[in-house]
Amino acid sequence: LGPGLALLAAALWSIWPVILRLRRIPQVLVYPENKDKDALRIGILGASFIARAAVIHAADKRQDVLVTAVAARSESKAKSYAQQHRIPAFHGGATAYRELLAREDVDAVYVGLPTALHLEWTLAALNAGKHVLLEKPAVLSAEEAHQVVKTMRETQLLVFEAAHHRYHPAARRFKQLMTFGGDSEMASASFDVRFSMLDPPSLLNSIKDTLGLSVSLSSEDRRRERIKNLDRWWYCVDMLLWSTGAYEAEVVFAKEERFSISATLKLQLPNRSTTATLSMARDSWRDPFTWSISAGNRSSETSLRLQNFGFPFIWHRLDLIRNGQQTSEQLYGAGETTFEHQLGYFREAVRRGSLDKDASFLLTAQTIDLILEATGTGQFSITRDLT
Repeated sequence: LGPGLALLAAALWSIWPVILRLRRIPQVLVYPENKDKDALRIGILGASFIARAAVIHAADKRQDVLVTAVAARSESKAKSYAQQHRIPAFHGGATAYRELLAREDVDAVYVGLPTALHLEWTLAALNAGKHVLLEKPAVLSAEEAHQVVKTMRETQLLVFEAAHHRYHPAARRFKQLMTFGGDSEMASASFDVRFSMLDPPSLLNSIKDTLGLSVSLSSEDRRRERIKNLDRWWYCVDMLLWSTGAYEAEVVFAKEERFSISATLKLQLPNRSTTATLSMARDSWRDPFTWSISAGNRSSETSLRLQNFGFPFIWHRLDLIRNGQQTSEQLYGAGETTFEHQLGYFREAVRRGSLDKDASFLLTAQTIDLILEATGTGQFSITRDLT
């Protein structure tokens, strides 16, 4: 009993900080009546689960951001969502999104719709005079990205891809070590980025495929399946390009299977070129969860690894190994989520009027196109002409 209690106490002690950080997410620290008079007013397109974390819960903790309206195709869903989250106005029905974009009490719009709808409603928001916080992946192809960039520059409004992982102190520390000379031995490193998260239905379907028991999919069902995969492996591409400061990528090898993708890239960095590998899997029982980016220099036996870069506010660890000695960092701050950090950066970008002139999501989209082209399975195409 004694050792058992000791083990239980140790387990509780180790997970208690995680519980505290998770409890923070739905807390409301600043009520609407206490917001700044010049708070950024955000409207939400799509009464989605991700909007709660990315915008609503994050805005609840800031004085300078206020959610003023939500729109959904279902009027009952929009009404229920607005009541649940204390959003003062809602729009439902076929014209709901247009109605929200016409509101004068909306300065910026969060587009949290399915990825296939991002292009249409991002362009509509920009043309309605609204800044855009655009859920990742921003677009399905470089062609779509170019259309967004064109309209963004014409309207002089901000499109801010919701690459929330970039804004956490742990990710920024990793980038600092890689690109700003924090560790000179990292200057010639190569990279590996992985995202494996076991999805039981995907594993079951993969087993059925192996046994020859699978049901053939329509082209549209397969397209939806691939977009769902993209939502995962986009993290790999974006984190790799952003953290290394790469400005060009060449695909050396790529392979796409039903629930996984892997690739080897040659990256052009500001002062050199290097190689990188990436992999994503939704059906790997051997590796049920890995979300990491690593940099290694074999000649000096130096390596750097950030574990759980996607949701580091729950748990993460940044390990640096040099000459056989390991040092580790954990950067939680006050427990802010990646979404809280992201919303702060978005608010400041709107305040300053700073456009993403280089449109970082464009390079990510171009690299994704190259990977899909190399796999032989084909890029995602635009389903309608929106020019």
